[in-house]
Amino acid sequence: MSDEGSIKNRIPRKVRSVSAYSVPRIDCSVRLDGNESPYDLEAEEKLALSKRLAKLPLNRYPDPEALELRTSLSRSSGFPVDGILLGNGSDEIIQIIVEVFGGKSGRVLVPFPTFSMYRITSLILGKQVTEVELDENFDIDIEQTLETIRTEDPDIIFLATPNNPTGNCFSEEKVLEILEASDGAVVVDEAYCDFSKKSYIAHIDKYENLLVLRTMSKVGFAGVRLGILFARPQITHEVNKARLPYNINSFSQDVLSFVLENPEVTQRKIGLILRERERLRGELKRIGKINVYPTDANFFLVRVPDADSLFEELIRKDILVRRFRGEGRLVNCLRITVGTREENDQLVQALVKIFPS
Repeated sequence: MSDEGSIKNRIPRKVRSVSAYSVPRIDCSVRLDGNESPYDLEAEEKLALSKRLAKLPLNRYPDPEALELRTSLSRSSGFPVDGILLGNGSDEIIQIIVEVFGGKSGRVLVPFPTFSMYRITSLILGKQVTEVELDENFDIDIEQTLETIRTEDPDIIFLATPNNPTGNCFSEEKVLEILEASDGAVVVDEAYCDFSKKSYIAHIDKYENLLVLRTMSKVGFAGVRLGILFARPQITHEVNKARLPYNINSFSQDVLSFVLENPEVTQRKIGLILRERERLRGELKRIGKINVYPTDANFFLVRVPDADSLFEELIRKDILVRRFRGEGRLVNCLRITVGTREENDQLVQALVKIFPS
């Protein structure tokens, strides 16, 4: 078949030009690349959960509205249940938001660097994406951002705070300036808020255009795939129209109901991660050739003399971190997730050998 007759010609050029989000499949015992919690449920917690899951009727569809789970989230957050929408990971909610909010300019504004799925999803769905580079402290360049809002009138602005992969929270004053300046949806992604202890949910009362994203993936339940949207009920009513039926399976609903009924399951492990984060910060700063950026998340962005070389050397030592290939401000940067004490010690020992004082 000739190229002209290929079915690929039915795929828009803008889709074919986008690189898919990829996660390298590298087999290492110490995995510090995915920003997951290093702590699984304890054996007794898994036993209690398994007894609960054994009662699930697998021949029946899950609750299409996940009402019991949303009600539990409403109780724990103090937010109206009608303002809560759930997705198969926050990635699905990002996709739904881009589908729903594209009716005026067709433009999406994102900072750079940030979580790549904002850009990828927007391009796949036919939006024009404008990236505004962060300032030298990885904070929002407010002058350039406000100018872009004025000239391009984006339908959606994505702001991850704490930001991935830089780890820092954006200035609250700048985020509020953006909310004041924009008529479009401003999506504040709080995937790492359990480690920063900062949230914009309380601002939803004032700003109709504020949508807040959360996820359970960073606090021990990445395998469950559950994202949460908080917004005004009239907004979630519209967003819900693009949500696929039965998008939250019965297992995920039951697991998260169990977690919400037993909050100590996650709070204790968040505390462990925060303590290890501070200890690991001190250890990394003692290694002269590593520049450690400030973080409010469960990971560190570091700059080294040769990131590619260090990445490969760590793999040879059975440790996997996240590498960024030729990505502007992230040149020679690596992202390191906070692991268990033992994993962090193994990382530090490897780095000390690679960068002897």
